[in-house]
Amino acid sequence: MEIRGVDPIRGITQDSKINKIPRRDERDTSDEVEISEEARQLAEAAKIEDVVRQSPDIREDRVAEVKAKLERGEYNTQEVFDQVAERIMKALGL
Repeated sequence: MEIRGVDPIRGITQDSKINKIPRRDERDTSDEVEISEEARQLAEAAKIEDVVRQSPDIREDRVAEVKAKLERGEYNTQEVFDQVAERIMKALGL
């Protein structure tokens, strides 16, 4: 038996018709992407985490405001004492 290569008349053209790639205008170009609710929540959490990470740990303006109110005695009222006591009890589950 002797193998002489590709048939010069038929060649490989018969096989190439089977694997023909459709022209660009014949292809379906409508793609869809669905994002799960879990993925949306994770993306939102990542955004929030990024904002928190970029925020300063201590709000100096707020600290200065509270210090000034303490020095002026603005927190020395029964209403403030009751509110603080209530929040402590709530935090402790009482």
